[in-house]
Amino acid sequence: MRRITQCLGVLASVALAAASVGSASAATHPVAGSKAQWQVAIAHVPERGTGCYHASYPALQWHAVKCVAAPKVPLAPAVPSGSARHAAPAVVGDGTDYSAQVPGLISQATGTFTGVSSGITEKGQNGGSGSQVANAFSLQLNTQFFSGSPACAKSSDPADCLAWQQFVYTYASRSTGDLFMQYWLINYDATCPSGWYTYSEDCYTNSSASTVSTLTAKQLATVQLSGSAKSGGNDKVSLSVGSGQATLVTGKDTKIHLAANWNTTEWGVFGDGGGSEANFGTGTKLEAVTALTATSSSAPACIQEGFTGETNNLTLTSTPALGSEPSPTMGSKQTNGTTGTASCAVAA
Repeated sequence: MRRITQCLGVLASVALAAASVGSASAATHPVAGSKAQWQVAIAHVPERGTGCYHASYPALQWHAVKCVAAPKVPLAPAVPSGSARHAAPAVVGDGTDYSAQVPGLISQATGTFTGVSSGITEKGQNGGSGSQVANAFSLQLNTQFFSGSPACAKSSDPADCLAWQQFVYTYASRSTGDLFMQYWLINYDATCPSGWYTYSEDCYTNSSASTVSTLTAKQLATVQLSGSAKSGGNDKVSLSVGSGQATLVTGKDTKIHLAANWNTTEWGVFGDGGGSEANFGTGTKLEAVTALTATSSSAPACIQEGFTGETNNLTLTSTPALGSEPSPTMGSKQTNGTTGTASCAVAA
């Protein structure tokens, strides 16, 4: 059974503990049993406000750390559906992917990988340029493109402007990576708002970022990336690894008002920005698993659409059925080895 299904009891304990943290002393902060349980639970522990935080196993508590500037590297969007787009590649990314969609709204999405090849390796371009280096990839939890964001009000045609948000980890160097959120206004076609960068007819900007240790391809088997949105509150991205370390970055939901619009999530490992590709060694296989907290508890719909312009060198293949899951969940198996007919699997 998946790591997430083993942790329902821990989440209940976290909820009770969080309610009493204000009156508890530092010595009585809740802790988790196993590292796998801790990884799931820490993503649900509240922080103390906007900023950057770190946590270490087994304590279920965030500690404020210094934020840094996020890299000015675009994690570019695929061309929106319905536009004149180039032929989709066979590899995952640049619009070719499976995404999980719910009938209501998503408040949190969590991405993990299962069935990761034991000898997995990867090379890619740092920031989408230069020579290939080991472990240069991005992890992306991407929302759908959506209309009606107040951030589009001053675009050339607000009805044509689409907002988009990404919860991401990117490679920075052999020793460090960055965790942050990237925001887009697609088809803005006007002078970008103050603090936003121009990308063709689009605009993009970043939240604050937190420095993390560089992830290796082998760590994909124990990594967990979560993104959440709260109307009138903060959006958050958190990253934890099996070693027992976690990082959290928050930012105001009013940036593009995601919480009122989020209903679809794409999750995966892709190139490190700039439309680049993550190149895995021969015979690689993994399954991208997306677990959702949403207004509906039913299984999500599995739609054949992706949103990021980055890719990997894996292709979609047949995905086995999922067992019982504690929340709406979608699985999508990918490989550059022997493939079967592409499919995805959903459960709740």
